[in-house]
Amino acid sequence: MDRRRFIARVGLLTAGGAAGVAAGFATEQVLPQQGPTARTARPAGPAPYVATATFRTEPSARLIALTIDDGPTREWTPQVLKILRRHGAKATFFRVGERAQATPDLVVQTADAGHEQGNHTWAHSDLTQHDETFNRDTLKRTQELLAKLTGQAPTLCRPPYGRIDSVGLAVCAGLRYGVTLWSHHVTGSNAQGDVDEILQQASPGSIVLLHDGGSEPNATLMKQLDRLTGSLTDAGYRFVTVSELLAASAPAATATLGHGQLPLDHR
Repeated sequence: MDRRRFIARVGLLTAGGAAGVAAGFATEQVLPQQGPTARTARPAGPAPYVATATFRTEPSARLIALTIDDGPTREWTPQVLKILRRHGAKATFFRVGERAQATPDLVVQTADAGHEQGNHTWAHSDLTQHDETFNRDTLKRTQELLAKLTGQAPTLCRPPYGRIDSVGLAVCAGLRYGVTLWSHHVTGSNAQGDVDEILQQASPGSIVLLHDGGSEPNATLMKQLDRLTGSLTDAGYRFVTVSELLAASAPAATATLGHGQLPLDHR
């Protein structure tokens, strides 16, 4: 099942959390015969416990967020950075920890160019297939590496495959992560068609997913990324990081997620 169909079928609910990384919670199976999405997290204690999943926002300015998943890689990350630099675009790169460990210079280069670093787990693990301890460890290990490399801990998580349930949301809440999903996806297999669709349908607040790692990147995807950023920039849009997009959007979203969003004029 692809990511869009999965999300459409499952839906995403917000569960609580800024009580702290070490806070635990019980997990119960609603119906044992159902899959992992039937799990229900029950955070302990009286403190607020809130995690927010964002597919898109609604800023007043013509802003769009590019999000780049699954890297870094020697082959594709430099090409993505070159395209973004050409168009003066900023993006949020959701890093796979083991790939960041293998190519730390690319993480540093990306951060130095003003792009945001997000958490995509250590080994691209489906969070719905693992328990609380595993989910926390895979996110914390990646967080610690990115913080060491860039001097700033990530505040956003993208669950691999877009899959997350109550247990994963509660872990993200404890780690003070906002969960970032997407409204548009430029795939490696249909990059031109996907960009055609985005150019027709994009609006302020869109969050676009692409990849600089895994199986999706190819020469056509790079060409279409160049076309997408150039065309929308010419149309008056500005590409910003997810945190910048959240900060520029509805006050309720900023208040809920408020952990380290960058001001719009941050460089």
